[in-house]
Amino acid sequence: MKPSPRTVVGVVRSRSGAFVIEPFEASEDPALELREGARGGAVAGDAVVAEIARPARAKRGAERRRLEAKVVEVLGPLDAPGVDVEIVVRRRGIRRGFPEPVRVAAARIPREIPEAELSRRERFADPAPVTIDGETARDFDDAIAVAPGPSGGLTLYVHVADVSYYVSPGDPIDREARGRGTSVYFPDRVYPMVPPRLSDDLCSLRPGQDRLVQSAVIDVDRKGKVVGTRFADGVIRSAARLTYTQVASLLEGHPHPEIPAEVAAMLRRAETLRVLLERQRRARGSVDFDLPAPTILLDVEGAMTGIKVEPRNRAHRMIEEFMLAANEAVAGWLTSRKAAALFRVHDPPDPEKVEALGSFAKSLGLTLKPRKDGIRPKDVQELLDQAEGKPFQSVVNTVALRSMMQARYATSDTGHFGLAAEHYLHFTSPIRRYPDLVAHRALRAARRRGKGGKEGRDPDLEALAESCSRLERDAEAAERELLEWKKVKYLAGRIGEAFEGIVSGVARFGLFIQLQGGIGEGLVRVERLGGEWFEHDPARHELRGPQSGRTFRLGDALRVVVERADTVLRRVDLRLADQTVPEPRERSRNRRRRR
Repeated sequence: MKPSPRTVVGVVRSRSGAFVIEPFEASEDPALELREGARGGAVAGDAVVAEIARPARAKRGAERRRLEAKVVEVLGPLDAPGVDVEIVVRRRGIRRGFPEPVRVAAARIPREIPEAELSRRERFADPAPVTIDGETARDFDDAIAVAPGPSGGLTLYVHVADVSYYVSPGDPIDREARGRGTSVYFPDRVYPMVPPRLSDDLCSLRPGQDRLVQSAVIDVDRKGKVVGTRFADGVIRSAARLTYTQVASLLEGHPHPEIPAEVAAMLRRAETLRVLLERQRRARGSVDFDLPAPTILLDVEGAMTGIKVEPRNRAHRMIEEFMLAANEAVAGWLTSRKAAALFRVHDPPDPEKVEALGSFAKSLGLTLKPRKDGIRPKDVQELLDQAEGKPFQSVVNTVALRSMMQARYATSDTGHFGLAAEHYLHFTSPIRRYPDLVAHRALRAARRRGKGGKEGRDPDLEALAESCSRLERDAEAAERELLEWKKVKYLAGRIGEAFEGIVSGVARFGLFIQLQGGIGEGLVRVERLGGEWFEHDPARHELRGPQSGRTFRLGDALRVVVERADTVLRRVDLRLADQTVPEPRERSRNRRRRR
């Protein structure tokens, strides 16, 4: 049987009168030959999708016969607007558009909610709920409200779009959503998990329109301890679509004309609750990685013009706190009733990584103090607190985060190490995450089972947990890759310019530099550091020149100049701004001396 062709995404190059494809992945074959008639209309500089037409040959001596390829899709000139997105979409296998059966099923969903459905649900109108999101948010699937609670406490209402009402297990929309696992977000577009009729309309909690929700009602006492929870099928009319900036401004004492007085009063109560919940969570040792997500600034053609990095404000922290509370409440309730669901678990870090993190902390004059029986989340948070306000704070946050295990979905509720939470799952974003949709179904089934109903269990829940974890990692990799594309192309237009940066990584071959403002990362190769061969000390995370005594360490602030930017392999080469680079011959002699 003839093997199926391997697909490669790359750029067409002209070399010595012949055409080849240079793959975007460095691990791929270095170049694929394009015979006459196999270019599909592509010209030099075009990004293409190609099939390898001839399998790899065994090596003969020092040479290997070049592979041949055939272009099956031309994406366009490498530097043309939007081509970087198309490259990432093809490389990562992101699903574009929706199949006809899914579009037909979505179109058949009635816009009007039946009166019978509205009448059987609990209407949450007092206090009036609001949505709070970023200025560029594309979907609004959660709303919040806070009211005075029992015994002088407060009651939190978290209302989440009821996607499960519209999407039944096994229907065309459900099968497609299950296959996608998650929405994929790029700076200028989104590839949604469910059709836009749901994500942008029927399940978007728009102001002044009836929307179906599942609601978590959480009673909190005066100290911030949860003392009661209940859940309901609800219907709401959002009173306002607010932004983090508007709410933060209000909480800092600057009233906003678009926020009604009664909503403003509710938000001030919500801020009080946020402080109480955050205090309780920090007291139990939850780790708070303060890594604000950068906003990519694009021009009308989609080219990056800069990056805006803003710290999380009070409104960000409020919504994060309320979503965490709802997720924990649902997870604990389902676990207590032995209901099947996809839980979000985060295992303790590997002891070897803890030891490496401790060594790294020591090299910066910080201390990580795990107990004899293992590290606690509180130990990690204490390390982050020590780094707060120091020049290397962002590096410490990043290294500590990389030392942690990767969170995943599982059918067993084994807890979340980073949050120091005994129970946790994802409930608050069913528009964009399939595990949240599973949680909604499990919650409704468990409530009905308590009233004599039957629970419908997914027989493939274990496989679904693995699939959703993998699809989430794939989506995150695609989002990171596109940001790298944008950043490298941005820096390619700034060759010769100097930037401030922080040493974010130290290797025997050079220094990784995180440029100020989050605009990218590059490498200062060790041979560009001076006229001697620098010794690498991995324990101290440093490069040291034995002749000059000059040392470069993780967290050092450096001024660097952009030398080269490879937009194909997404690599940026830098040099020190204050360094006169020696001649290559001198470097070679020093290198041989060190060997």
